[in-house]
Amino acid sequence: MPAKQSVNPAKRSLDDKGLCVASPFLADLVGQGTWRETGREQTFTDIPGKDEDLNQPSFKDFRQEFRKTLHDPEEAVLSLRRLRVRTLLALAKADMEDRIKPYQVRARLRALSEVLVQGAWWVAENSLREKYVHPLILERRNIKPPVAICSLSRLGSGEPFYTTGPAPIFVHSRAAEFAPALTENDFSVARRTKKEWLPAREYFHRLARRTMFLLSMPDPGGKGFAHMAEDNFPDGPPLLPGALVILFSAFEEHFLGRRSAKERLALLRLRFLVGQDRLGHAVEAAACDALLRTAEDLGSRLKAVINAWYRDRAKAEGLPLVRGGLLDIERKIRLLQFQLAADDPGLLVPSPLKALDMLTRAGLVNGDERLILSRSYNWQWFLVNRLCLLGRRSALDLKELNSGVLDDRLGLPGASEQTLKMIKSAQGVLADLIRESRKETAA
Repeated sequence: MPAKQSVNPAKRSLDDKGLCVASPFLADLVGQGTWRETGREQTFTDIPGKDEDLNQPSFKDFRQEFRKTLHDPEEAVLSLRRLRVRTLLALAKADMEDRIKPYQVRARLRALSEVLVQGAWWVAENSLREKYVHPLILERRNIKPPVAICSLSRLGSGEPFYTTGPAPIFVHSRAAEFAPALTENDFSVARRTKKEWLPAREYFHRLARRTMFLLSMPDPGGKGFAHMAEDNFPDGPPLLPGALVILFSAFEEHFLGRRSAKERLALLRLRFLVGQDRLGHAVEAAACDALLRTAEDLGSRLKAVINAWYRDRAKAEGLPLVRGGLLDIERKIRLLQFQLAADDPGLLVPSPLKALDMLTRAGLVNGDERLILSRSYNWQWFLVNRLCLLGRRSALDLKELNSGVLDDRLGLPGASEQTLKMIKSAQGVLADLIRESRKETAA
């Protein structure tokens, strides 16, 4: 793991300018190489509310302060941009100097994206409430709007890279279980308001469009989240065409009746991010049901469709499907999830690493196999994420690894040799799991 690194040219202390020189990704994000506010250079020592151990902005403090700016949409959006820039600079600095573990980087990136989505949603909702009203969102009730925002990208599976996009979908509902029952008096109050009346469907469509606009609004460097792109680094195809806004009661039928089998498999990564908790968990359960029905419909063709889906994921994320590689390990875990999901639907969790732990407890993977696969997965995730940061992502194919070029690109001596060992060990475990799976299928 990265903790074993002894020599790292990038390990020297880096200032903001040095980070941007080392990382084209950060240089594009920041603009001119340093983040400036009111004519002065912003440093991390004067950022209020930060995590002292990593010198990073505190998300908890940010949320509290951010709510105070919602009355001023421009200031609120600027606050989101500041948070993104500050957090990524501080995180990259700690990462490059080896002061933070890969799992901490992953957790921080996940939390940052969730805060950005939540912040954009708050700004969009507050702007709408100032002008429009509909019966399900009466200010005097002070209820949470019956909408859930979920992610279909690596953010959903909990393992985002520096360049991962949120790829959100918006699910709303008019069902009584997610909103208070309305009386005629409620409708009378809504009709008397000076605000413009909007039906629920139009209200939530506007909410989604506004949220996506705020998320995709570029930073000083001109970089913003693409609407449904899984990753902002390669110019790959979107996960789904356009932002998806859908009524909860039509959720399963939409995916089962209108989406191809490959597109339905995007639900493997679906995770509730922000919105009404009850509705969000209901969406996750509906996604699980849709996956089970998809597996039942496909039957023996399921493996071929999953393989095709991962080929698309490789293109979208700029990664190859190397045997024993990051996506290959994830692909095999997904196949094993489906193998047991008919009897235990709870195994269809978005996170591959969490699924691997559950498969181990179920007895399909032994402890040694789990250790080898998780180590290989985490190491390769660390390398790809570092390549994302440095703007030098390339295919981790065996030819390149054997050449040792990866060591120079990452500034990590021995990275190629370590990766080859990890891939080879994972290949052996995956081959054994495939043989065992075939035996069980034949039996």
